[in-house]
Amino acid sequence: MPKSVRLATVGVWVQAVLNLAAGALLLAVVSDAVDHGQDEGVGLIRFVAVLSLLIAAALLLCGVLVGKRSNAIRVTVVVVEAVSLVGGVLGLLQGGVSALPGIVFALAVLRGFTSAEARNWFDR
Repeated sequence: MPKSVRLATVGVWVQAVLNLAAGALLLAVVSDAVDHGQDEGVGLIRFVAVLSLLIAAALLLCGVLVGKRSNAIRVTVVVVEAVSLVGGVLGLLQGGVSALPGIVFALAVLRGFTSAEARNWFDR
């Protein structure tokens, strides 16, 4: 496995764990709001929580299967990171400077999985 892919895979694992934690935290917020009778407007938060958990599951699966050298794994990671990058840029444009680390992280993982050596390694 090329070094760039190995480092990007570590990034995939970190991002998966962070998405898992964010999804669980958001579901806890939704549960708390519903328990206190404040269930109006929790639908969007619930959607974001479930989406975060699904992304975490996809990234965890990709992290586990990266050693299989399947190009589908590489494409899945690239798509997830591209969506994350777009979301980060949109958040940045709305004045959320806190989106910068996510943008940098997505770019680093994208660079690792889209490099020529990564493409050659995944294509066998």
